[in-house]
Amino acid sequence: MRKDIVTDHAKLSWILDQCQILHLGLTNQHGAYVVPVHYGYQEGADGHYTIYIHGTGDGEKAAALNAGKAIGFETDHGHENLIYTPPRVGDFGPSFMSVIGNGIPRQLTDPQEKLFALRTIIHHYVNKIPVAIAAEDVKGVPTWAIDVQNITGRVHHPTKEWSTALGLSREDRHGKHYQDGAVVSDDTDYSVTEAADPDATTGASQKQ
Repeated sequence: MRKDIVTDHAKLSWILDQCQILHLGLTNQHGAYVVPVHYGYQEGADGHYTIYIHGTGDGEKAAALNAGKAIGFETDHGHENLIYTPPRVGDFGPSFMSVIGNGIPRQLTDPQEKLFALRTIIHHYVNKIPVAIAAEDVKGVPTWAIDVQNITGRVHHPTKEWSTALGLSREDRHGKHYQDGAVVSDDTDYSVTEAADPDATTGASQKQ
């Protein structure tokens, strides 16, 4: 197993808390496709995960979910942290965390279960729901629970903050530190770099 794979549930839950968009892997008559959705999740006392999503009741996404067949899911976060280490050609080292897995979706019909699911989704994005909602308010909102069958995470080149939160070891990496496409610091050892512009040797695109 790769050394950056995460199976510990406390760590998996922390990663799920940081991510914002879940990508569903679905299929239709044309083949496989991916749909981004908002989500919430719960981990039961037995360590079993349930992921909640909502959407419209018609269309291909609903048809795929209502088929009751296993689907895939993925979510990720943190790609804005990037280190480029010249002079090694093409050595861009992104930091990211992700969770992937699969599960069986089912549409929720019980009003209280649907209310719980939608509150869970909202709480994933805000700490306090701004307006009280009742089962009657959400009876027309199609909502699904994904019964997770397999789930793993990955943390690649963790930042200091991630390492502290997850209890992971961290290797100091030196070079040009990018955030949101711009250099925020540079601790490159230029005594060992090539005379030529390192970016020019990689063919990498450069944001202006």
